[in-house]
Amino acid sequence: MEHPDLARLEAALAEAREGVARIRAENAKLADAYREDPSDSNREIMKRGAASLAAARDREAEARAAVAVMKKTGERHGLLAEEGRVAGSIAVLIPPGISREKREELIEAELDTKLTDAAEALGVVLAAAPMNYTKEKPGRDAEGRTVIEVAGRVEGDRLVPAVSRQSKSMRS
Repeated sequence: MEHPDLARLEAALAEAREGVARIRAENAKLADAYREDPSDSNREIMKRGAASLAAARDREAEARAAVAVMKKTGERHGLLAEEGRVAGSIAVLIPPGISREKREELIEAELDTKLTDAAEALGVVLAAAPMNYTKEKPGRDAEGRTVIEVAGRVEGDRLVPAVSRQSKSMRS
């Protein structure tokens, strides 16, 4: 029997893929316009288009990871270690008004073993503290837990964080 969330996740993945295709088509038109008129304003428009495409690709990758985690584990949240990458999410119940240190302790307690197991499955070791692999998503899930995206990639014999410094600074 399929998990009820799987259909919703697959629909979100299809929507994300359509978004990437739509933005690519729009960017192709912008590139043609830039070739005809290589002005600074058209260059800025192309830069914004490239940023939009990068964001859409990130949404697609996130949706793809969520579907893969659901199919593999049967759970909405979990980590998937494949092809030199770790991707997925965890959900942590964080009480309101908690200190930053205590918040990080709760997240690390939930993430530490899962991330270490994922790194071992890839045959590597962690290159940083578990918190460095995370990016908090806005809002809460249906149970009131904070959802935290986790991403890492293999470089040599280490798993390094694959969460941009800019996205991490936005949550502080």
